[in-house]
Amino acid sequence: MEFGILGPLLIKDAAGDRTVPAPKQRILLAALLVRAGQPVTAERLAEIVWDGRPPRSTSSTLRNYVMRLRQVLGEAGERIETRDGGYLLRAAPAEVDLHRFAELRDRGLAALRADAVPDAAALLRDALALWRGPALADVPSDALHREEAERLAEVRLDALELRLAAELRLGRHTAALAELRELTTAHPERERFWAQLMTALELDGRPWEALTAYRRARAVLADELGVEPGPELQEAHHRILSGQDTPVMLNQLPPQLPDFTGRAVELRRLTEQLAAPQPHGAPQVAVLTGGPGVGKSALALRAGYLVGSCFPDGTLYAELGGATGISAVLRALLSSLGLPASAIPAGTAARTALYRSVLADRRVLVVLDDAQCGAQVGPLLPTGPGSAALVTARDRMADLPGAQVVQLEPLGPQDSRQLLARLIGPERVAREPLAASALVDRCDGVPLALRICAARLAARPRWQLAQLAERLADQVLEELRIGRLDLWAGYAASFRRLDPAAARAFRTLAERGSEALVRCRPDPVLERLVDAHLLTSPAPGHYRVRPLARAFGRSLRQAVRVPPQVRLNP
Repeated sequence: MEFGILGPLLIKDAAGDRTVPAPKQRILLAALLVRAGQPVTAERLAEIVWDGRPPRSTSSTLRNYVMRLRQVLGEAGERIETRDGGYLLRAAPAEVDLHRFAELRDRGLAALRADAVPDAAALLRDALALWRGPALADVPSDALHREEAERLAEVRLDALELRLAAELRLGRHTAALAELRELTTAHPERERFWAQLMTALELDGRPWEALTAYRRARAVLADELGVEPGPELQEAHHRILSGQDTPVMLNQLPPQLPDFTGRAVELRRLTEQLAAPQPHGAPQVAVLTGGPGVGKSALALRAGYLVGSCFPDGTLYAELGGATGISAVLRALLSSLGLPASAIPAGTAARTALYRSVLADRRVLVVLDDAQCGAQVGPLLPTGPGSAALVTARDRMADLPGAQVVQLEPLGPQDSRQLLARLIGPERVAREPLAASALVDRCDGVPLALRICAARLAARPRWQLAQLAERLADQVLEELRIGRLDLWAGYAASFRRLDPAAARAFRTLAERGSEALVRCRPDPVLERLVDAHLLTSPAPGHYRVRPLARAFGRSLRQAVRVPPQVRLNP
C-alpha cells in the first residue's frame, strides 16, 4: 500500500490508484495521514474537517464520513481504526511518502556531517524526488494548509538547502546556478540560498557577480524584513572580498542622493539588465528615459552604485547635457583611464578609436547622463563583452542597437509624500497633512518639483506648507524655481527640440481648460509629443497633457518668461 500527501493526495494499492472524490473525505484522510500510526481525536478531526465550524451533529456526521472513506479505500479501509475516542490510520513508515522523505533526509544530513558528500547528495535527491507538488495540494482545508502544508513547505526548503550544499561541495556549481537564481527570486528572505548563490558564482569564476548578489540580498532583507544579513551571508561576503586582490576601482559617479525614494521596480529591472551577460559578447546598454525632473539621474546613480562591483575595471561617468562637445568628453574619459595628455590625439574620430581600443579588454560601466541623441552616445559606448552602459535621456534612443529602454514615470502619491517627508521632515508634514497632500498633488509626482518646494521652504522657515500650496495653485511653474533648480527650464529644453507641427499641437492642447483625455486615431505628431514626454499615452490613440506640462504650455503665451538663451520654435 502507498499513501502520499507530498503533492495531490495519493492512494495506491495492488489494484492501482484510488481516488477519494468527496472533499470532506479527502480532508479526513489527509488529517489521518499527517499523523499516520497515531490516534487523532474526534474533536481534532472535526476542527480540521469543518475548519473550526463543526455542525451540531458532529459525532454522527464524522462517523458517516469515516464509514464512507473506508468503503472508498477498499481493503485499505480496514486500516482506519477507532482508537481512544478518535481514529488512527495504520500504516508502516515506508508506505507514507512523508515518512520516507523524512528518513531519506535524515540519512542525507548524517552523511553530509560525516563528509560522505556523494552519498548525501544522492539521498537528498531521492528525498526531494518524492515531492509531486505542494503538500496537500488538492485538500480543501484551510486548517491543514495553515498548520501542516506551510510547515512541510519549510521542511522541503531545508532539504533543498542541504542538497545544494552537497552539490556545491562536489563542484557541481554550474548546474546549481540556474536553480539558485530561481530560488532566491522565489524565496528572497532565505539567506542560505543567497549564500549558496554567491558560492556558486565564486566557484564559477564570477566573484564580482557574487558580490552583486550580496548587495541584492542585503537590500531585500532591509526592505522586506528590516534586518541586516546574518553570519552565514556575511561570512560568504567577507570570504569573496578577501580573495580579491584587485586595486581600488575607478569610480567617477557623483554622490547619491541621501533621500532617494521609491523606484524599487525600475531599480531591480535596471540592475538585472546591467549585470546580466549579453549574448554574443556585446556590452549591455540600458536607456533610462522620462520627462523633465522625473528623477532619471538619481535613479541612474543608484543603479550605478549597486552594480558597480560587477565591473572590476571601474565606472566612468560623463554629463552630456551641457555645451561640452563629444571630443572634449572623450579626452576627459581617456585621461581618467590613465592616458597622459601627450598620448591623446586630436579629433573626435581618432579619440573614439583610441577610447574603444583602451576599453576593448576591460570590464567597465559607463554612465552617460542627460544624453541628447543616439549620435552623441554612440562614440562613448564601451566595447568589451563584460562592459555595460547606462544612459539617461528624454529621447528613447531608438537608434541605439540592442538598447533596453526603461520608461520612468512620475512617483505615485505614497512615494511622493514619503519623499516630501524626507526632504522637509516628517513632523512638518504631520502638522499640516492637508497642505502636504495639496503640495504632493500639485507637484504631480515629479521629484524635482518636490525638491524645489523643499528648498523654498528651507529658505523661508516661517512659511507654512499651506502658503506654498496656495502659491502653486496660482502659478505653479513660476514657483518651482530656486537657484539652479528650475523645472520650467527642463520643459523648455524639451519644447525647443520639437518640429513646428508638434510645437503647435502642444500649444493647442495645453490651452485646454483641463487635463482632458484626447481620443483619436494614433497620430504621428502627437506621438512625437509622447516621445518628448510632453504628452502621455495611456492607450493607443489616447493622449493626455499632465498638469505641469499644461502649465508650461500656457506660460508660452508670456514672452517675458522665455529666457534669452532658450530659443523656442514658433
